[in-house]
Amino acid sequence: SQKIASQALTIYYDHQCPYVYQNVEMLKKYCAEHAVSASFIHVDTLQKAKALPGVFNNWGVFYKGQFETVNLLLDIKTLERILKK
Repeated sequence: SQKIASQALTIYYDHQCPYVYQNVEMLKKYCAEHAVSASFIHVDTLQKAKALPGVFNNWGVFYKGQFETVNLLLDIKTLERILKK
């Protein structure tokens, strides 16, 4: 459906790419420092990946209930663009 009920920033991620862990930690820090309500959900099985509400490719990012991106390595600039919506 490409939609979720939560209005908070919601990031589904896995560890298939070796850089994902580093990016997740950077994004968590940014969200904490900027008071951004966020959920980070680790997808660690194929079953979980198939049950996700949208496209998934190491990342699946939702904001205000809407699908935003599967950008391979979500960076701060992309996150800020998403949060301005």
